[in-house]
Amino acid sequence: MDTKKLRQKILDLAIRGKLVPQDPNDEPASVLIEKIRAEKEQLIKEKKIKRDKNESHIYRSDKSYYEKFADGTVKCVDEEIPFEIPESWEWCRWRNLFQMNPKNTIEEDVEVSFVPMAYIKDGYANEAKFDRRQWRDIKLGFTHFQNNDLGIAKITPCFENRKSVIFKNLYNSYGAGTTELHIFRPIVFPIIAEYALYISKTENFISNGIANFSGAVGQQRVGKDIIGDYLIALPPLEEICKILSSISKLFLIVDGIGNDKDQLYSYIQKTKSKILDLAIRGKLVPQDPNDEPASVLLERIKAEHPESKKKTKNAGDNSHYPFEIPKSWEWCYFEDIATNDLGKTLDKIKNQGKYYPYLRSVNVRWGEVILDDLKEMKFEDIEIYRYSIEKGDLLVCEGGEVGRCAVWDRENSILYQNAIHRVRFHCKIDSYLYMYFLWHYNDIHFLDNYSKGVTIKHLTKSSLNTIPFPLPPLSEQKQIVQKIEEIFASLDKIINSIIA
Repeated sequence: MDTKKLRQKILDLAIRGKLVPQDPNDEPASVLIEKIRAEKEQLIKEKKIKRDKNESHIYRSDKSYYEKFADGTVKCVDEEIPFEIPESWEWCRWRNLFQMNPKNTIEEDVEVSFVPMAYIKDGYANEAKFDRRQWRDIKLGFTHFQNNDLGIAKITPCFENRKSVIFKNLYNSYGAGTTELHIFRPIVFPIIAEYALYISKTENFISNGIANFSGAVGQQRVGKDIIGDYLIALPPLEEICKILSSISKLFLIVDGIGNDKDQLYSYIQKTKSKILDLAIRGKLVPQDPNDEPASVLLERIKAEHPESKKKTKNAGDNSHYPFEIPKSWEWCYFEDIATNDLGKTLDKIKNQGKYYPYLRSVNVRWGEVILDDLKEMKFEDIEIYRYSIEKGDLLVCEGGEVGRCAVWDRENSILYQNAIHRVRFHCKIDSYLYMYFLWHYNDIHFLDNYSKGVTIKHLTKSSLNTIPFPLPPLSEQKQIVQKIEEIFASLDKIINSIIA
């Protein structure tokens, strides 16, 4: 059973007013909206917040919906209304319920919570860990929040992965953290933020954000005004309480359904990781004493590719490498066995030539290249070979999820952008082997030692070239890849049987 689809169905029913019955005795949502507007006016009068110039009010008249703006203009918004809602509900813009990206004003020596993006759980959870820091150390250069604020990740892929949370139990009630969050502070009634949290995890909300991404390729973001303009179907306050209670109970049931499946999936993922561990240590397939040793392969590469830079200062001393390898293997670096080049930088002003489709880092997933939503960039004729990806090239993402990589397995070539490393191996070295080796280094967090950056991790060209890799004999490389793929196929068959 697909528990993700089940959760989406629950949320879809909830936001359409079909999860719990309406009570005619409930105070309608129109009254709730008036209370929020009155409280907001009071906060503006007290100079605690500034007036939002994009403030608006949506109302019904003659079976149509109209939106009145702060300047007095009115327009019909029937085409924007996505579905029918109960009579006691109201449509409103997200921005009308919250302060967006507010600032904290507290004493510098107060100890508060610090929350990097990695501490926020993704999916349908509402959880975040935190460290303690003094306010003076984090008040600048980080996003501010306090208890009951809703935080939503704005950068890809965290946004698509539903990294969103209601901050609770913050130390001294305040915190700061990753700059890749939008913060929404409810004007009144914190429970409204909890309702909005579930809205932020719906498929429609995520799709709307993705459709309005902006920014550099590989680091695209959802702007706060895109979320601010998002339409919320707002129930009466009493019904919000019932909806949240019902969602919570139903999600517990879904958790029960998924527990056994999740445990099996976790076991299979650990098994895959163990297989890769055996592979990279030379313990997955037996060594053949008749195989040409990797040392000979390295010498051949040096002869055929004099630009290769075999690091010899520690020759014969393997103590600084992370683990033991067979005698017929050698430690090496990508610059010893391959060429590693980044693609062309996207510069709309300087780029010349004709438009060609090209790959971005978002097209490179774990083990596959997705050709959906290809963009176009200008390339000159002399650049076509320099920035072309050919069959067998290993593609490694420069930013984001460090180590995310795949092999280009298509016959046709394609151009690529500077957010991707193109690793082209010499002398028929197996690209898939090093794809799997990178996966394993990611699993054991070995790549963390080589990545740069705080909020967004980067694996620069120089960093990638300093990562030590074991090099097996050529014939053994093929055997290792074949064995990995055989075992992984069997494990995936088990996973697919329980998902169906």
